[in-house]
Amino acid sequence: MNRFEFIVDTNGGLLSVTQERKGLMDRFRRRERVDFDRLKTSDRVFAITLARIRGLDRDNNHHRFEADTLFLDHWLLSRMDDFSASVLGLPPRLSGFDFHAAIRGTVGSQRFALEWWWEKNGRQVQLNRTGSVVQSGSTRMRLPAPIFDAIELSKAFDNSAPLPEHWDALARFRNAIGMVENEGAQPEGFLKHIEIVSCDRVGLSIDETNPSSFAPIPFTSSQLGEEDLASTESSTLAGDELESFKQDANKKGAQPAYKISSNRYLILDRSAMPVVDVISRHAALSEEEKLNFLENAEQIIFEAIEDALRQDGKLNELTSPQDQVEAVETAFKSAWAETREWAERVIEIRKWTKPEITVPDGSGTSWLPNDIDAALGELLGTIPDEDLKELVSALVKAIAENRPTVPTAYGDVPALPLVYEALKRRFELYLARKESTVPNDEVTAFLPVTHDNFWELQFRERLRQRPQTLNSNLPTAVKQKLRPYQTAAFRWQVEAWRAGLPGILNADEQGLGKTLQTLSFLTWLSIEGILSGAIPNRPILIVAPTSLLRNWEEEIKTHLEPGLWGDPVRLYGPELRQSRKTDVRGRDIQDGHARLDFTELYQSNTPRIAITTYQTLANYAVSFTENQFSVVVFDEIQNVKNPATLRAVAAKAVNADFRIGLTGTPVENATRDLWAVMDQLFPGALGALTDFRTTFDTPKAGNMRALHSAIFQPQAGNPSLGLRRTKETVARELPTKTRVLHPRIMPPVQALRYDEARRPGQTLFGLLHHIRRTSLHPGLIEGEAPDSFTHSSARISAAMDILTCIKNKGERALVFVESLDVQQWFAELVKIEFALARVDIINGSTPISHRHEITKRFQRHLDLDEGFDVLILGPRAAGTGLTLTAANHVIHLTRWWNPAVEEQCNDRTHRIGQTRPVTIHIPLAIHPRLQRGSFDCLLQSLMRRKRTLADSILWGPESDESELLTLYEAIITADEASDETNTSEGLILNGYPSLLAEEIDHNTLRISPRSGGASVIVTTEPLRINKETLSATDAAVVLLASTKDRFPLIDAPISVLGGDKLWPEFVLPE
Repeated sequence: MNRFEFIVDTNGGLLSVTQERKGLMDRFRRRERVDFDRLKTSDRVFAITLARIRGLDRDNNHHRFEADTLFLDHWLLSRMDDFSASVLGLPPRLSGFDFHAAIRGTVGSQRFALEWWWEKNGRQVQLNRTGSVVQSGSTRMRLPAPIFDAIELSKAFDNSAPLPEHWDALARFRNAIGMVENEGAQPEGFLKHIEIVSCDRVGLSIDETNPSSFAPIPFTSSQLGEEDLASTESSTLAGDELESFKQDANKKGAQPAYKISSNRYLILDRSAMPVVDVISRHAALSEEEKLNFLENAEQIIFEAIEDALRQDGKLNELTSPQDQVEAVETAFKSAWAETREWAERVIEIRKWTKPEITVPDGSGTSWLPNDIDAALGELLGTIPDEDLKELVSALVKAIAENRPTVPTAYGDVPALPLVYEALKRRFELYLARKESTVPNDEVTAFLPVTHDNFWELQFRERLRQRPQTLNSNLPTAVKQKLRPYQTAAFRWQVEAWRAGLPGILNADEQGLGKTLQTLSFLTWLSIEGILSGAIPNRPILIVAPTSLLRNWEEEIKTHLEPGLWGDPVRLYGPELRQSRKTDVRGRDIQDGHARLDFTELYQSNTPRIAITTYQTLANYAVSFTENQFSVVVFDEIQNVKNPATLRAVAAKAVNADFRIGLTGTPVENATRDLWAVMDQLFPGALGALTDFRTTFDTPKAGNMRALHSAIFQPQAGNPSLGLRRTKETVARELPTKTRVLHPRIMPPVQALRYDEARRPGQTLFGLLHHIRRTSLHPGLIEGEAPDSFTHSSARISAAMDILTCIKNKGERALVFVESLDVQQWFAELVKIEFALARVDIINGSTPISHRHEITKRFQRHLDLDEGFDVLILGPRAAGTGLTLTAANHVIHLTRWWNPAVEEQCNDRTHRIGQTRPVTIHIPLAIHPRLQRGSFDCLLQSLMRRKRTLADSILWGPESDESELLTLYEAIITADEASDETNTSEGLILNGYPSLLAEEIDHNTLRISPRSGGASVIVTTEPLRINKETLSATDAAVVLLASTKDRFPLIDAPISVLGGDKLWPEFVLPE
């Protein structure tokens, strides 16, 4: 039964209430003003729809609410999903008719046109159309967005327009049809053979024979990872098509579309247009001007993107400095692709090009396998580099022909795969060394002198000579009382400084107060060292991600007595202009001259502290090198874990007497991250990169213990180079943290969609994306009632049950979920279901200032406990820099592949300031037949293995492709679970020494960590699920049996599994 009457005209659809209803609809009918931020529980389904409307139209350009009506224009009507359309009573999606499209005439001529028509059963038919709504007889249907867009393109096309606009219209027309091709849309004739290529990132392609000749080169974000270095090989185009694009782009500038071959077109995303415009404009200038552009390309493009944001109204005078910096950096990173041809690298104040450092696996004799005997190794080592290419080729041929040896002037070389691999590796190293010494005339950047240790140990920093008589007591200017382990960290920093170490790494686990520990040391050095006259008065530099800039200022105000450093000097954003030298523009690397004047930092009688970003540091590397700092602090130092990037080499060039790196995750992707971090702080401490990779690239318990010892244990009578403590070992006063699993059997609709999603034949990433989405929520099947939306998802149902129990306790929760769409509608659902005034969201699009306001509002509960509250966050955006100790529950509605990211999320609340036990809730969607073969169980097993490895050897990698391939194969080959039981002799818990099992009876256990915290009731007896069985610590109840009985209301979520197939791995707390 429709809640709205739907009236359509050329502008859109108007919905108004058709009958008397209680709640929201009744208020509409009585023309009361409805507060859409305070809907009632009975309106939860509408709230989800409202969230989706707002998510699609964030700027409110396509919809409006009035007292008793809702207006949606045709653009938005065509984009409404089936669930929302059902709630609003909109016409169903088009079915039974086929949309056909073709082109008439020649592209560029007056006769060129984009044509379309309807067919049914192979015969052309007429449909009445009003915008996105078509009508056949009395039946009205909505057009899918791609078909609506194609029709609108056809309608708006002007065949008198210039040729590029013909191409643009044709490309977008074909692209729209392609989205629903074979699903109700059919291109005909020439249109059928047209192919579309997309581009949303652009880099610089430089002619190898003429460095001053360049052009834009296109890429797509989906094929280019965040840390990947772009190159011609990774471009979306190749060969003649790439050359055609470069020529057209340089000739015509940024265009919406480019014809790249007879039937292929490239569509340029609007965000990348400023990059193409800037490159093409400068490519037409004089030789000198082109060289100047190459020297300063990044800054010019950066400024062009900033101008575009201002023209679009996304930046204005009301935008805070932190928000401006973050917005421009985000847009720059999304549109610009640093290419290998252009990439910058600090060697000296001269021209330089970034080397390829990822190919070789060793240096010296590291190419030689351990299992080659000494005599053979000596023979292989005597072969000159110049003979390696010919010998490697001869070995390939000899192995193929089963010949035992290859004769050489130095002796017979065995034709064995092991020998071939060793010499091939040595040949690669030789080529890499040779290429790195070839002079290159390409102009890229002028930067200060540093040394790299990529191929061999070129430079090892020496110990400094520093005063030894300074008072080592904690200054009274630190007003925050330090905990014992924080005092130990303070003393470690003091001793490391005294011992002359050039730099140190504080890798304490998230939430232990690394910032406070660092500020304590900086205060000591300022008072005991600088103010006493023992060391020169030089400023302190803090380098931090944009999201943490305000955090440093807040921490200084909170933990220290005022007046020591004065107001921090902001060397970023608009305020950087105050430090710019007069009458200069651009960046330092344009000509090797400093553009910034730091005189203000040296004029005071007291030390000053300056705060900057990694991007600013990269832009003005010479300024930060020519000015001396007493200390530089790199917060979240993993930002420079790629040693060949401009950021990394600029950071290495900072002229500071002492360097401190801060990170809770020193290894995010691979062990070489740790080498890069330590080479920033103490160059040479871990040797050359190639030798390091030979030893540590494959993590094992033995080599990881050695690596841990080299960094985190004292060496040669000096303090350790690094500090790594976990909350479990040093912050025992912190409440416990327990991970509780909530396995739920998928409802039939979700299991059905899951079966469809795991069909073989899909690409690896396509299947994983589909499975992840379906495991969260399957969407509605046609004809299904909207009210069943919440109950169609095992995870959503579990999350709502968990939140209900949290509310009953008057506590608070953080909910982490990736999808922006899900964040929106889940926030609305929670707000309605639990009658909350608001539910805030923090994600990548939340400005820093707003993020700070949301955090402050949520943390208000610490001063005045107002009971239950929920905050929804994106895992990447909120994984660092936030303290949210007002919550003591974390729910992972969706999960990141990397357990380190998940732990960072958990540590938003499990950190200093937390006074209650923290419970981490993991809802699991279980396929009724596959059980352990369900995606959520397979991912949980992968995460557990990686977490165990990370805990034991300080290694928390992202999932590599081999792991994802294993996961992919496990999903599509999962068999239905057998009928065997694991609990035929009662519940028995063996092999879990960290857990304590309390036997309530033969069929019921209460299981909890021996360290305390949340517990789980596990039973095979439904009657045991009652209030009398439950204790205050029980966070979940799991029934390993089937039942049709209704359970009494209890303060714990109940999972009914119908059997013991998941026992014990997917039931026990961790």
